[in-house]
Amino acid sequence: MADFCGLNNISSGYFSGIGAAKETVLSFYDLERKEYQDKKVEKDLEIASLLGNAAKMQGKMIIHCHGSFSDADMAVVAGHVKKLVVSGTTEITFQSLGARIEREYDGETGLNLLK
Repeated sequence: MADFCGLNNISSGYFSGIGAAKETVLSFYDLERKEYQDKKVEKDLEIASLLGNAAKMQGKMIIHCHGSFSDADMAVVAGHVKKLVVSGTTEITFQSLGARIEREYDGETGLNLLK
């Protein structure tokens, strides 16, 4: 997604998606510890929903994405998406905002928040 934005001279936007994945790394942010807890899932999953945005931080494109996924038993896993490897197909709709939106580090939360 960051490469797509760079190739198309996009400085901010938002997106949604559905499809299928064969590998994901999902995270949960522990606010007290100020760190992400990762969970790697290496099996076929339906992408029930992907939602996210793209914004710049210190000149670099930052992609922020959350997702919900279900397995063959319809069990759902969800979280902050750190990695997603597509299987079959995935359909993503992207909307450029036509304006520059920035992120900056917030010491209180430990997160890179939208300004």
